[in-house]
Amino acid sequence: MIASARIAMIFCLLFLAYSMSSSLYADDHLDMEYAEHKPLVTDSMLLDITRAGHTLVAVGERGHVITSTDAVNWTQAEIVPTRSTLTTVFSVGGRLWAGGHDAVILTSGDQGKTWTRQFYDEDRQQAVMDIVFFDEQNGIATGSYGLFLRTRNGGRDWEDGLVDPEADYHLNDLLDLGDDRLLIAGEAGYSYRSFDGGDTWEPLDIPYPGSMWGALKSSGECVLFYGLRGHVMESCDFGTSWKELETGSEASISGAAKHDSMVIMAANSGTILTRDDSDRFQVYYHSSGVDFSAAISLGDGNFLLVGEEGVHRFPEPSEEDSSDE
Repeated sequence: MIASARIAMIFCLLFLAYSMSSSLYADDHLDMEYAEHKPLVTDSMLLDITRAGHTLVAVGERGHVITSTDAVNWTQAEIVPTRSTLTTVFSVGGRLWAGGHDAVILTSGDQGKTWTRQFYDEDRQQAVMDIVFFDEQNGIATGSYGLFLRTRNGGRDWEDGLVDPEADYHLNDLLDLGDDRLLIAGEAGYSYRSFDGGDTWEPLDIPYPGSMWGALKSSGECVLFYGLRGHVMESCDFGTSWKELETGSEASISGAAKHDSMVIMAANSGTILTRDDSDRFQVYYHSSGVDFSAAISLGDGNFLLVGEEGVHRFPEPSEEDSSDE
């Protein structure tokens, strides 16, 4: 009896340890791959960045996720259950979501330190390009070849949707303007708007037939679509009419951010476009010369840019130092 009791107790302890380990990794699939920890991860290709409370979170190639609380020192996430390239990250309330290649969608409840996988389907050969959550339960993911997924329970389940039955172009960026009004910046002139929170969509008539890679609310009711070869379109009536803005650059634009009246756009080959209110764009060239993919405001007139070779700052420190002299 005593021996049997000891065996039972050991079994219980082993089961408890296994349960704790399983809950830590949050996924017990035997074929699960986790992002590898690399000493130079902060210099790798990063594709998007967001803020979760006081923490900055950036994502990129090979499932890399890095976090920072001071915009200077970065730490790689402890547990990321994918090696697929992550293209987008979004924060609302106390939770983060990230998405990327192989239609992978991850979530984190601890400001990006550890992640669990909610969705994955490598057979789709589609990438999640953008994720927007309206609250911690309701969200939409868009992506390549017409990918459209919706969740109503925080990402535990994702259901397929359809934006355009006649086209399966890339749905690159989703912009939430509130009051159930949504815009999608898409590929090859195929962009869309919804008046009902994404239940139905209608195409936009944009003067430029090329790809729009991103969207940003600039001021009031005005939005900017930006993309291939430096093209920027502006609409102030929810996409009913558009005008093309002269940027002075042919560098393709992948990301944008706003602080007060200042808009910056991050483009290829170190190109940065800035615009204050309705003024013309000014063109700057970052000393890194890299292709940028996304931007975020630090709230004090400084911006972070992510892309090739990790995280970059604008204005560059040298410019700030010289301006103070």
